[in-house]
Amino acid sequence: MIQDLPGDARIVKHFNDGRPRWDDHAYLLSDVVHVLSGKEHPARPNPRKQGIDVRETPERARLRRQRIAAKRRREKRALTSTQPSD
Repeated sequence: MIQDLPGDARIVKHFNDGRPRWDDHAYLLSDVVHVLSGKEHPARPNPRKQGIDVRETPERARLRRQRIAAKRRREKRALTSTQPSD
């Protein structure tokens, strides 16, 4: 819900230590400056660290892998069934 708000909304700034959230344009401009100057923009936000999901038990991980494998099989079948045969 907060992602839908403008980057400079008061509530966004409140949860972002008083700073407005960067939008895509700000990141792109920062990347251009980085390429041209060789220096990172000092105000560029650091990416959030993806922690290990403590809720994922070995059983959940196994089920997730099975679902991913089943989805890939379905996609592969769909691709091969739509291919014209010579």
